[in-house]
Amino acid sequence: AGTGMKTLFLNPNSSEAITNILRHQIAAQGLPLADYDVRQLDGAPRIIGSAADNALAEALLEERFRTLTSGFQRLVMMSSLDTGFEAAQRLGGIEVHGFTRSVLAQHRRLGQQLQAMTFDASMTPLYSALFDSGAHKGVVQSITALPLAPGDVAGAKEAALAALRTLCRQLVQASPSPVFIVGAVGLELGEVLRQEGFGQVIDPVADLVAYLQSLG
Repeated sequence: AGTGMKTLFLNPNSSEAITNILRHQIAAQGLPLADYDVRQLDGAPRIIGSAADNALAEALLEERFRTLTSGFQRLVMMSSLDTGFEAAQRLGGIEVHGFTRSVLAQHRRLGQQLQAMTFDASMTPLYSALFDSGAHKGVVQSITALPLAPGDVAGAKEAALAALRTLCRQLVQASPSPVFIVGAVGLELGEVLRQEGFGQVIDPVADLVAYLQSLG
């Protein structure tokens, strides 16, 4: 049965490949189809790989906000930086959540700290600011950046996976805390690692949905 609360999971970039991964992973959580939709922000950067990309996507969201959110009661910004979260909250009229903020909130509920793994060290300051904001400060105990820009990962999956496996082994040996591969480009790779037996790698989409469901 539907909850009457219709959720828009909005990918703030224009990559159909990433939107399809989000669609597949959200569908795997068993939500009633009538309760949500997954869309992308057409015209936005294909991958949000810099502060400039982030700002571009945010401006586009603001411009189209009313049209995009029409018919929905809840909006989830499906970006590793929760791109557009502050703008959406400011524009109002809808309940707003961020993908990464929700994952952090779920692990805070579970009393768990996370080891974050990101792509591209130049993005680390943006992630650090997000991880340290608000009520989630302290959930992320460490950030390790893979020396691969998000845009390069999609074209070099095997190389990215090999680097991720090595890094995961190091993190798992260093701490029992779950490993959070941050970023939409990491979703598919994380799924592969979990299938390979890396049990400490979390499923952030499952965590997001569990958190939203805990809110009722």
